[in-house]
Amino acid sequence: MFREIECCMRRSDLNSNEGDEHNLCLGIESYGISVTTLEEVFLRVAGSEFNEAECIEEKATFVSPASMVSQASHNYTPRNILLPKLSEHYKVMGTLVTIMAKACSLVFATVMSFLNFMTLQCCCCCFLVSSTFWGHCKALFIKRALSARRDRKTVVFQLLIPAIFLLFGLLLLKLKPHPDQQSVTLTTSYFNPLLSGGGGGGPIPFDLFWPISNEVSQYVEGGWIQKVRPSAYQFPKSEKALTDAIEAAGPTLGPILISMSEYLMSSFNETYQSRYGAVVMDDVSDDGSLGYTLLHNSSCQHAAPTYINLMNSAILRLATLNKNMTIRTRNHPLPMTKSQVLQRHDLDAFAAVVIVNIAFSFIPASFAVAIVKEREVKAKHQQLISGVSVWSYWFSTYIWDFISFLFPTSFAIILFYIFGLEQFIGTASFLPTILIFLEYGFAIASSTYCLTFFFSEHIVAQNVVLLVHFFTGLILMVISFIMGMIQSTARANSFLKNFFRLSPGFCFADGLASLALLRQGMKDGSSDQSLDWNVTGASICYLAAEGIFYYLLTLVLELVPPHKLRVTVEECWRRMKKIFQRRSSSYTEPLLESSSKNTVLDLDEDVDVREERNRVLSGSTDNAIIYLRNLRKVYPGNYHGKKVAVHSLTFAVQEGECFGFLGTNGAGKTTTLSMLSGEERPSDGTAFIFGEDISLNPKAAHRHIGYCPQFDALLEFLTVREHLELYARIKGVPEYRLEDVVMEKIGEFDLLKHAHKPSFSLSGGNKRKLSVAIAMIGDPPIVILDEPSTGMDPIAKRFMWEVISRLSTRQGKSAVILTTHSMNEAQALCTRIGIMVGGRLRCIGSPQHLKTRFGNHIELEIKPREVSLVDLENLCRLIQERLFDIPAHPRSLLSDLEVCIGGTDSITSENASAAEISLSEEMIVIIGHWLGNQERIRTLVSSTDHSAEAFGEQLSEQLARDGGIPLPIFSEWWLAKEKFSTIDAFILSSFPAATFQGCNGLSVKYQLPYGEDLSLADVFGHLERNRDVLGIAEYSISQSTLETIFNHFAANS
Repeated sequence: MFREIECCMRRSDLNSNEGDEHNLCLGIESYGISVTTLEEVFLRVAGSEFNEAECIEEKATFVSPASMVSQASHNYTPRNILLPKLSEHYKVMGTLVTIMAKACSLVFATVMSFLNFMTLQCCCCCFLVSSTFWGHCKALFIKRALSARRDRKTVVFQLLIPAIFLLFGLLLLKLKPHPDQQSVTLTTSYFNPLLSGGGGGGPIPFDLFWPISNEVSQYVEGGWIQKVRPSAYQFPKSEKALTDAIEAAGPTLGPILISMSEYLMSSFNETYQSRYGAVVMDDVSDDGSLGYTLLHNSSCQHAAPTYINLMNSAILRLATLNKNMTIRTRNHPLPMTKSQVLQRHDLDAFAAVVIVNIAFSFIPASFAVAIVKEREVKAKHQQLISGVSVWSYWFSTYIWDFISFLFPTSFAIILFYIFGLEQFIGTASFLPTILIFLEYGFAIASSTYCLTFFFSEHIVAQNVVLLVHFFTGLILMVISFIMGMIQSTARANSFLKNFFRLSPGFCFADGLASLALLRQGMKDGSSDQSLDWNVTGASICYLAAEGIFYYLLTLVLELVPPHKLRVTVEECWRRMKKIFQRRSSSYTEPLLESSSKNTVLDLDEDVDVREERNRVLSGSTDNAIIYLRNLRKVYPGNYHGKKVAVHSLTFAVQEGECFGFLGTNGAGKTTTLSMLSGEERPSDGTAFIFGEDISLNPKAAHRHIGYCPQFDALLEFLTVREHLELYARIKGVPEYRLEDVVMEKIGEFDLLKHAHKPSFSLSGGNKRKLSVAIAMIGDPPIVILDEPSTGMDPIAKRFMWEVISRLSTRQGKSAVILTTHSMNEAQALCTRIGIMVGGRLRCIGSPQHLKTRFGNHIELEIKPREVSLVDLENLCRLIQERLFDIPAHPRSLLSDLEVCIGGTDSITSENASAAEISLSEEMIVIIGHWLGNQERIRTLVSSTDHSAEAFGEQLSEQLARDGGIPLPIFSEWWLAKEKFSTIDAFILSSFPAATFQGCNGLSVKYQLPYGEDLSLADVFGHLERNRDVLGIAEYSISQSTLETIFNHFAANS
């Protein structure tokens, strides 16, 4: 057959319709041809050692004529509800009714979704004992265990940091000095030890008003005497207390004391040594007794008794006239009472509560990291769409986190025993302590789960959750404790504690603090029973209730994410502002909106897209396993209005079909797949998967899907094999077949040598292989692949194509929906292709159908024969002879020739070779005039655009850089341009509508119109008959590529 076609092409002329007649006889609707690409050459050279399965053999695609489609729904138009125009008086009321209706609808939908969820999954006893539930829990539990074994950061944050903080914190409590201090000898050697040479002492101001003062001062030891003479000094504006003190001291001693005080203040900076005591002596009394007044530094606790002992010793030496006599005085502190000892121990226990709360604040932060990280990399969505129920996901997470919480809890209880904290491990307090710790583990885990819905980055979640639990736990407890100690705020504290206890951290801290201070009666309701309501009873009850409440709240937030509530509130607020800002009478707004109001008929819709829409909407999709009906997604905008990502998408996918989505970034491809996989919810319209509505029954619909997201949804600490085992268990593969199924996928995707590598160590291509393998494990009937070959080399890419093609088109097992930016990938894999632009489906059909319908031209590339040496020598000789015709040239040209061959006398054609001649710009212009094509020369010397000819651009740059072009090089360029001109004239005369597409090295490209009046056989035959005449070395003809068609639609967007 192909020999016949070849002969037909050779004998065909431009008016022949023989090829079209053959098409009709053979029943061929359309056909296409292409040339060998560089990628295929690379695969043949680089992949010679690979087996045949690694490459896909290029083959022609034959499409049978499409059957006629019923036009019953051709005039389908969306149903719009038009309300009559409302007066200005009722606009605000109408808007309020609309907002209330939407709010009630949202609340009702939330309640009904939660009730349905609880009815189907929680309240059904058979669900709890089903093998699927426990199988999923087992798989997820193994996942967490394997990740925890390799995740050192989580182990450090969850176990090591709390343990070390507890240990060192309790050790610091034991390092405090013992309260029963040793006795202290009262001596001045402790004063100024550094400034006095290590002996202590210092200056002692001593009043010498009385004669006895001189005698006593000579016997003072432990310092040196600062002699003070009395002076008449009066304090300005003295207070009454000072006046009374002076009068009490007497008329003689009073002024002396004032004088000493003035001296102490005025001589403060005279010495470096500190002064701790000053002495004012009295005169000898009538009965022979001797008295003195001591002024001491009150900043020194033992200054007064020390200086009293110093003066008494000096008086003793004076009385006995023996300088060796002394009085030794020691201070013996009284031992602590039993009440003080208990108070000290209870305060130590309270300090231990503070340490425990700080240490345990790190644990919920580690809970948040694992959950947010899985949602951040889309691993959680991958597990849910693979079959994991929300209940089994959170139940397994809850149990794992509680078990991991038991390790720091056990360590804390052991430390309480080691350090003898009887307030927590005593006979009456041990049970409350255990209950508080265990219930805190349940409550803090579930409350942390609620917080994780507000974060999209695990690092931010870790830090914020740590601070939240620290402030709502320890800080609130300290505030409540202080308010309870103050009489004026005690009543307010009792009221506020009802709200504080909504935080599990506060209940934990308050319960332990109540046990620590139970014997002191410092907490509300000073009872002796540790389980009383005002001691630990309230905390225990609140923690138990919060563990259940926050877990149920987690399930509600899973069903109705916070961002949906936020979007609804923002939309209502914008509507309110819009009403109050636009109060014109011409403005009306409907009270009700139709669910299909956005399904607007696109007048520019392609006929194939319209036929597909009519076929789906009319119900003619009996064999379709996926069909979309007016699927639409709208994202709320902040300042620029709403963003419509997908406009009323309607199409169907048959079993065994590979449907390709093509489109630029932001065209809506990934959004469409996200709605099909359940990651996003449609704003309007719906889709059906095996007859199940993705909006009404998403779990049943997603049970049939295998999903490969755009970015790898992999758990970084699981190996390739562990990933496949996880998803095989999730998809219900029995344990006895698990090994075979996993190894089959590992071998199928050529991942055997990477089977035991963690996913974070894989290359980008191997990560994509693993993601596709996860989507295909369990042989799901529908596989959704979002850019599966991103980051792969050509050999690995072709290998992936073979696997996908074998899955869908060859085995007919699954329907594949594929998005890609590679036109070759779409051509190789997809049986049908849809091109999306701006969220709309612009065309749909098989690759060959799209190329035949939208590719209305063929691409022709011609490479002429190389310039022969004979022609090159002849042209060089001709130019050389004309150049050396000296009388005909101006003086400037002769100067250029002198530079080339040196000297006017030697300028002859015999003694100058062509290689020696460098043509200047003036020479090139004159030569162009001789050769009869000045326009061609002008493009060379004028530095104009040479985008169509790379060789000419290089010559122009050389001329500007070197000032000349060698004659042989110029001659070769001129002859090549002559060949190109001949071919160009032939193409334009033979195919008048042909357009020049530029030069690529030594070849020239054209686009030829392709239609009924010009066939491929015509082009081949015409070129073959004139090939030798035109000097064509080789040529290639190819049909319009998918990339050309895609660029056409993208450019028109």
